Amino acid sequence: MQDTSNYSRAFYETFAAAIPAGHTALEADATARLAPPEAFPRLLEVACGTGRVIAALAARGFDVTGIDANVEALRAARLSTPRGRFVGLDFRHIGHMRWTFDVVVSYWNSIGFSTRADDEDVLRAMATILRPGGRLLLDLYHPDWLAAHQMRGVRDPRGALVDRWLEDGRSCHRFEYADGSVDDIRFNVYRPGEMTDLLARTGYVVDAPLVWWAHDDVPSAAYARYQLAARTGASRPTSARSA
Repeated sequence: MQDTSNYSRAFYETFAAAIPAGHTALEADATARLAPPEAFPRLLEVACGTGRVIAALAARGFDVTGIDANVEALRAARLSTPRGRFVGLDFRHIGHMRWTFDVVVSYWNSIGFSTRADDEDVLRAMATILRPGGRLLLDLYHPDWLAAHQMRGVRDPRGALVDRWLEDGRSCHRFEYADGSVDDIRFNVYRPGEMTDLLARTGYVVDAPLVWWAHDDVPSAAYARYQLAARTGASRPTSARSA
């Protein structure tokens, strides 16, 4: 399957740069609440992009490492967080990392860009680089919300022409920017029960799902995203096959 995970500079400038600071603070505060840096200091962000959240995580006391396949984005992340470590790495190869972390985070459905079998391998590999009792925090799109909010040829307020649809369990996006460049982004989406089962198969104990990083409501088609907090067992698992 074609890799569809490499977001362009136009995407970061059009969409990522426009995310309100309050959203970033919510994500960083929730991470620090669910995995306090005093107990979980070594944090890895998967697909950190230009460092939107990782800078806020470093400010909250985490020793941060970010990986991303987009080297240009990593350069921006390094500027935002000089004390962080940044590695150009496709997350499908995360099992080859030599470091151990206390917490691994992934925001805005930044996994799932290959096959579902690859997703299982990636989650299992994440468990191998987490210490026993380490935390995994996932922020994921809800497929039922996506099904209710498909769009074709919609002009986004930020200027891009957007198509978004569901196809074979994937959220598909086509962004056409003002300069004529195009991004074609597709990733797998899972209902909370599906992802909980997948995490259980790959070495995690999963807590109840969250909505907007809180337990005030239940994930449903009413909410774009939901979050899962999971922890590894007493011993570190071994990957089923090389990631």
